[in-house]
Parts: sequence; structure tokens; C-alpha cells
Amino acid sequence: MISKNIHILALQEISVRKQNALFMFKKFSHRFRVIFDNDPSSLRGCGVGFIIDQQFARHVSKSEGYKGRYLSITLSFRHFSMKIFNVYIKSKVTSADGQLIADLQAKLTTNLQFNDDQDIHSIVLGDFNLSYEKYQQKLLQGKSPSPQEAIFDKLDNEFHFVDVTALLEPDASKITTFDAAVGSSRIDYIWISPGIFNNILSHRISVVDSFTTDHKLVSASLLMPTLSQHRSPTNHKTVFNFKDMSTEQWDEYQKYVELRFTHYNDKLKPTDVNSKWTSIKLAIQDASRYKNAGNEYLIPQRTCSFRGSQRIHFSPLYEKLRTVLKCIKACRKALKRPSYDFSDLYKESVEIALSYDTTLTVPFASDSTFNIIKLMELKDILTIEYNNDLRESQLQKIKEATITRESNLDGHQGKVIKSVMEHEVRSIVLDKVIDTDPTTNVDVLLTNPKDIKRKVNDHFQHAAQSVNEPKTIPHEWSDIFEPKHDIDASIYDELMAPSSLEELEAHIHKLPLGKAAGPSRIHNEFIKHLPVSLKVALLDLINDIFIHQQFPVDWNFANLYPIPKPKPWCCIDQGEVISPLLWCIYFDPLLTKLEQLQKGYNISDGSTSIHVPSKAYMDDTTIITDSKENLEVLLTTADSFFELASIKINYDKVELLLRNDSAYDASPINLSFGDKITSIVPKSPKENIRILGVYFNVARCPKYNLRLIRDEIMNFTSMIKKKDVTDKIIRYIFNSLIIPRIEYHSQVQVLTKDECNSFKALYMKTIKNKLGFAATAPNIIITNSFFYGLIDLYQRQLEEKITSFMVQINNPGLLGTITNLRLNNIQHALSLPRSPLFGLTTDDFTQYRRFKTQKQLMKRVKKSHLVNLIFLLQEHDLSISESPPQIPSRDDNVSISFNFERGTNNNTLKPVFAAIDDHDQTLRHHLTLSLNLISVLVATEISPSHVIHDILDALIASPLTI
Repeated sequence: MISKNIHILALQEISVRKQNALFMFKKFSHRFRVIFDNDPSSLRGCGVGFIIDQQFARHVSKSEGYKGRYLSITLSFRHFSMKIFNVYIKSKVTSADGQLIADLQAKLTTNLQFNDDQDIHSIVLGDFNLSYEKYQQKLLQGKSPSPQEAIFDKLDNEFHFVDVTALLEPDASKITTFDAAVGSSRIDYIWISPGIFNNILSHRISVVDSFTTDHKLVSASLLMPTLSQHRSPTNHKTVFNFKDMSTEQWDEYQKYVELRFTHYNDKLKPTDVNSKWTSIKLAIQDASRYKNAGNEYLIPQRTCSFRGSQRIHFSPLYEKLRTVLKCIKACRKALKRPSYDFSDLYKESVEIALSYDTTLTVPFASDSTFNIIKLMELKDILTIEYNNDLRESQLQKIKEATITRESNLDGHQGKVIKSVMEHEVRSIVLDKVIDTDPTTNVDVLLTNPKDIKRKVNDHFQHAAQSVNEPKTIPHEWSDIFEPKHDIDASIYDELMAPSSLEELEAHIHKLPLGKAAGPSRIHNEFIKHLPVSLKVALLDLINDIFIHQQFPVDWNFANLYPIPKPKPWCCIDQGEVISPLLWCIYFDPLLTKLEQLQKGYNISDGSTSIHVPSKAYMDDTTIITDSKENLEVLLTTADSFFELASIKINYDKVELLLRNDSAYDASPINLSFGDKITSIVPKSPKENIRILGVYFNVARCPKYNLRLIRDEIMNFTSMIKKKDVTDKIIRYIFNSLIIPRIEYHSQVQVLTKDECNSFKALYMKTIKNKLGFAATAPNIIITNSFFYGLIDLYQRQLEEKITSFMVQINNPGLLGTITNLRLNNIQHALSLPRSPLFGLTTDDFTQYRRFKTQKQLMKRVKKSHLVNLIFLLQEHDLSISESPPQIPSRDDNVSISFNFERGTNNNTLKPVFAAIDDHDQTLRHHLTLSLNLISVLVATEISPSHVIHDILDALIASPLTI
């Protein structure tokens, strides 16, 4: 479809179940929508479907199928609607099929009649297994058509549809769409209703080379100037360019906003918080729209649309082509009806023909096909010329887009990424809402914008089943929510005291820039540049709010932004609108309670133990425990908290991971979630579960993450192949987007050098080709910082993994404690005399081969992420020593080492700080960036997911946490 520029593809006789067909196209769902219908009782010899690209899929409002022989889709555009019928009629009709065909044609006739009455455009296409030419011969011979051929009579005579092939081909009788050993014929058709006949641009019959079939591809191109990207009206917003504001312009803004404030103050005479806020708001809004003496906005601004529209290329050449197409249609009518008058249209066509050295008879000869043949030749010439103009226009747009991308690298990198990687801008259009009448329990379709807004507001206010009423705190939660007695209550004495102008100015100074405005359309930049008189008025308003305990009515309004989710948008079930800070405040009591219950998982090395019941990052919570009973206790506690806090839980997202892969059972497990019983099928050992964007499985199989990395690279190469991008753009996209994504996918595993080389081979050839190099050119040209500077994947992994390992060991919190326990467990499992950080070798694993009871343990140890990191250090001659760190001179190689304190067990080492003895020349330019390497490593930020990933890695390594 992409190579042939097809937007809607109709298929017949697919002979597969509807569910199977949808599954086969699942991986293309981001680009196409598939609609299929089949008869489950008789799969062979039936089945119809549509494959629709996303540009048109968003306009599909309805689909209807009938026993795998009939499928219709309704496309709703802003100014008109269109219905496409996909019909399949069997070639060998038995007596049992007679009623089915009669029902099919009756259904088609009913829908076409309805569309004709409602001015809905229609297209009927498909495999009829009938010859239109033979049907016409029967009519000329006075014979009655067969029941199957009645479809031609309906389309041609009753509804006056046009056969596209017969219209645009000089001799349709010689055209074949079906070639087989038994013969060739034209049995595949596209019939178009009269209302869109004039929009036909071209028609093509081509051989299908993508798969084996005895049918040809019949296609038609329609120009649709009224096609819009969205059904609802286009909304606009004003974007202010504050960066171009000078000091003089801000001074003028202050004068004008003060002038407007005085005007509204005198007019409204504000006395309460609402009128005071109205005066301030209107003054700022007027100043934002103020135009100077040159009729230019004082504050540079532009109006942009939320939904851009793509207009089809029109030109005088297109109008000529359209005139010729109309004339061809009129000539065909004149051959059948000599009295048909189209003299004006014919004169225009004659003038066009003369400009292309083509002669038409004047006047039109209704007894000859000479003019039609000449017009068809003229149509071909105009089509070729129009396509050339269109191609030149597209090339010009590509050049302009390339220049724009290059300029956006300086300050609008997000636009570069969206343009090159074709990020889909998804949106939710709330133009229709189904509401249930509470009295009659009948569904009602709401289309009035006011009714829709009212219903949407009501949904978001009650989606989480929350009500604004005092809560009775249950006894088991009273100690959690009880005020802390160790806090001095006097600190609140000055909380409600009137604010000063200095306090207000200090808070205004802290306001961030570049943030979106709310319903008031007042940006922080406007507030930062208010004159003193407006700041005093704002201070007076704030103090009044504290005194009277009342907000302005305008402050109760907010903008709601529904976030598109990667699943069908049948209804809005994600109703949580909450800030990250508030979520942490709400959720902290639950995490505290779970910790107090001591029902979580204990990570131990025999002498030291740490209890971990759960880990949470925002609303992504992972509960960890060692038995079903303890898990149900934690879930029951969580359920009581959710009920108390009016938090709604999506049970469809709950997943269960079992650490014991040898005893896996695919049977559902019933868990008590408070007063509810939830049935969950546990994940299989190799089935992945996603936590904070990283995938895990009990078997520690890395295949899925490797596939994700491969898909990222393949998507990158496929995008840059077809785009005119420069070397700077390629470097930016790869270094700033692809490499960080690969790093994130590989957080829980160490990529081998062979794996990195295989990934490198996927993109190196394409990048060399785009840069004009031969495929055999050395990779160093691409990766060297003095040339193109693309990051080397293996080198980057080496830097990132080793740095993270150092941070992990030095971390004074939970991450460092767990790492120390795991290192001790590895030491005990391998019976090492000292920590595995010092001298771990593969021989430590092979010595246990003869013990069958140790084999499973050895497999777990070898898969440990810590073991892989230690081997990565050794592979590059990076050793760890116990000597104190020494500050190197400028001429010395960097040699910074571990320093350890002895624990109670002489064989157990407790790391205090860590670094590396560097003997690898390839890393020296990275490690010598700072003499105080220890400070650099310890200050490195740990991602929020790192602790959770490490806990799960430890849990999966059970029975010993390694």
C-alpha cells in the first residue's frame, strides 16, 4: 500500500477467521486499521475486508458486514459522508447460494437507496465474478440477465453509477483483471456514484507482485478537496514569542497594562475577590492583544491550529484535466443520446486540445469515437504533466523541510525528532458522547457541544468515585493519619498572616518560564513584568483570599487534556487528573503502612537482612512478598486505603510474577483484593512484564529486550532512508534519541561485543549510504569525534555500565545495601575467600559441574547482573583494589581504587567508596575528564527505576539473593 500510494485497500475471498486476520495485521496497527468480516460456519470461498491507513481510518464512523460476502464502511468528513461497499459474489453458485445472493443484493440496494436519499456518496467495488460486457450483450440480444447480474442493472440503470474502468479505458472489453488457466476476463470492478464522478483523477490496473494471486489490482485515484483531517471544527490558540521582547517593549507593556487596570478599576469598583481578580485579568488580557501605532502586536504572537490541514495541490493544469475528464463523460453520453448538449464544455476542451497540438472535430460528431480517442490521449498528456508538476512541488517541499529541520537543530530539537521519526500526533476528538438517561435507562447520542462539555465535566468529577465530604478514618489507619507530635505547632502561627510585597515578588521571581497558560490565558511572563501598582493589587487579592477563605470563581475552571492511550478509545476510563506532588502525598501513607506490616520480601545474606514490601514510582506500584498469604494481606491493606482515599484501581493492569520458574502453573490464581476476589493468570517464566518501561522475566531471557533494541534501530534506519536528512540531523537523532533508548532497554543486561556489532551492522550501512560513503568504508569515519561523531554503541555501554556500577556500590541508601547483600550471597554461593569484586573468574563456576545439586544455582549465579558487570570490568582490564585512592598527577595514568571497611565477618567487605584502576587506553579520555573521579561517580544521578530493577533482579535470583 505504501509503495503504490494506496490509502484504502479492499480484499475479497480471504478465507480466514476474523480474529486471525486481525491478529496478522496487529503489528501494523500503528499505521493501518483493518476491518474484516467472514462467515465462521463456512470460511473457504468467502471473507471480505478493508485495510485503511490512519489518515482515513480516523474518519471511519461505522462498519457493517454480512456473512463474509458484504462489508461496508462509512467515512464521515466535515462537509460530506461517503460509504464504500466491498462485495464478493461466488463464481460457482449452487441452489443453496441463491437466497444468500438475493439477501446480499437486497441489503446493498437498501443501503444505496438510503445513501441516495441522504446525499451520501457511494463506491461499490469488489470481485463480482461476472462480466459486464457479457451482461451488455445479453441486453442487446434481448435476453434476461441472471439473478447474479442484477447487480449491474441496479448500479447502471437504477442508481446511475459509473464503471471507472469503462469510463477511463478506451476499450474496456480488452481489459482483464482475472488471468487463469481457464481463461481471462474482467470480473473486478469499481463503481462510483454520480456525486463524486468528477473527482476521478486516474485509474490503474496492475499486476500484484507482493503475493501470489490470479487477480490484478484495480485502483482509482480521487481528488477530494473537501477532505479534512478531523471531523470537528478546527480550534486555534495564540502562541506568544517572549524571547523576541526587548526591554523597551516590556516597559511599554507595563504602561499599557497599568492604564487598562485603572480603566477597569474605575469601571468595576472592585470590592470582593471576584471583581478584584476580574480587573487584573482583563487588564493583562488587553495588554497581551495591544497593537502599537504601526498596527503590530506589542508582544510578538502567532495563531496556530491544534489540527493542521493538508491541502491537495491544485493548479490551472488540474482544472484543464478536470475539464477534459468531464468532456469525456459527456462525449460518451452524447454517443448514446445525440441530443445531449455540452457545447460549452466541448469548446473549452477544443481550446485545451489546440494548446497541446491535438485536433478535435468542430462541431462534435456524435456518430464517431474519434473525438473520444483524442480526448483520452489528451487526458493522458495532461495527467503526465500534472504528475510532473506535483512531483516538482513535492521535491520543493522536501527541500524546504530539510532546511527547516536544519534550522530547528538550534532551538527546536523536538520538532526535528517528530519530523524525522514521524511521531504520530494522536488526539481525542470529543464530538459525540453516548449518555444514558437515568429515568428511562435509554442511551442517547449527544452532539450539541454544550451538552458534551457538561457530560465530560461530570465524568471527570465523578470518574474516581470521589465526593467532597468528611472522611471517617478507620481504626487501622488512625496511627498513620494522626498528627505528628514531634513537630512544633507554633510554626503554623504565621501561616495565615498577611503577605508582604517582598514575599510576593520573591515568589513571582521563582515562576518558571515557557509554561502553558490556563483558561485565563495569562502566562507567567505577563505576571513577571507587571508594574508595581498591579503587584500591589495582586497582593491585596491574595490577602483577601486568606481572610475570607474564598477563591475567585474563575479559579474553579481548568483545562482537561485527555491523554491518548495505545488501546481502543471506546470510552474514557482514565479519569485521574492529579499532579505528581499530590500523588506522592496521597500515596505515602499506604507505603508506610505496608512497611509496618512486615509482610514483604526479605533480602538476606545470612547475617544481615533488609525488608522490602513494595516499591512505587508515581502510580506504578510493585508489591513484593514471599507467599500468597502475605500478598493477600498487603492487597487487602491497599484496598482499604484506596477506598479511604477514593482512588480507583484499574484491575485490568494488575499482573502477577512468580519467582519459582520450575514450579510454574498456567492456571489462574484467585487473590483476595479486599472484599473482591481477583483471578490472575501468572506470567510464564519467559513471558515479559513491564515495570517503568523495562521488561523483565523470571527466566532472565534477554531475547525480548534485544528485539526491542533491534526494532529501534530498524525503525531509525527505515526513517532516514526515505528522508532528505543531513549529517548533523543523523548524528543528533542517533546520539540524542536512539542511543538513550537502547540504554534504557538494556538496563538489566550487559550487551556482548558480538551483540553490539550485530546492532551496529544494522545502521552503519544505511548511514554510510546517506553520507555518500561506500559500505566498505571504515566505521571509524562515522564514530570518530573529529569526523561525524556518532556514538559507538559498545563503548557507550562500557562507560554507562561501569559508571552505574560504581554509583550502585557507593550508594548509601537502599540500592547500595541490596548490592552489598547480593555480593555477599554470590561470595557464599561460590565459596569464595573474598568478595567477588576481587578476582572472580569463570573457573569459580566450572568447579561445580560435577555436583548436580549445584547446577541450577550456578545457572542463576551466571545470569546475575552483578556477575556480568564484574566480568565486563575484567574483560577490559579494569581491576578493583583495596588500597586507598591516590590523586594522580597530570602525567600519570588514572589509578583510583576501592576503599573497604572490614565487617564482622573477615570475608565480608563493606564498600565505602569505589572507583577503578584504569589500564585500558580506550577509556582513558573518558576517565581523565576529572581528577576527582570519585566525586563524579557518586554524584551521578540514579534513575527512579534503578532500585526497583535491582530488587527484582535480586528476587528472581532466589533461593539465594544473588
